[in-house]
Amino acid sequence: MKRTDIDLIISVLDALKDAEYHTITGTTLKVAKDFHLTKNEINEIYESRKDKGDGIATKKIYTQVQGMVTKLRKLKYIKNFPGTKGKGIFAITPKGLKLFALPDESQIKKEINSELKKHIKNS
Repeated sequence: MKRTDIDLIISVLDALKDAEYHTITGTTLKVAKDFHLTKNEINEIYESRKDKGDGIATKKIYTQVQGMVTKLRKLKYIKNFPGTKGKGIFAITPKGLKLFALPDESQIKKEINSELKKHIKNS
């Protein structure tokens, strides 16, 4: 299954909808499970990161999830744990939770895409 940005975003938000604080590593593992990734797929590394070691932070899925978390922060759908900026600890915001009140996933995707377009336009 190809992982599109919007599908990754939905999976990240779904992992956070309990409104608890989560780590980037734990969220990455939940997303990997959501996409039914094999061990080999989880362990895929970008060529440019091969010299960075073998930790989870070098894996493609980790980097992809990290990118989506950054986008979600900018859109105010998630927030950092107080005092932990840059530490990879975050939770969904009330704005993020409101997405789950929409009738279906296509509406959630439409709303997020609209917000992304506004953000890019205003950047």
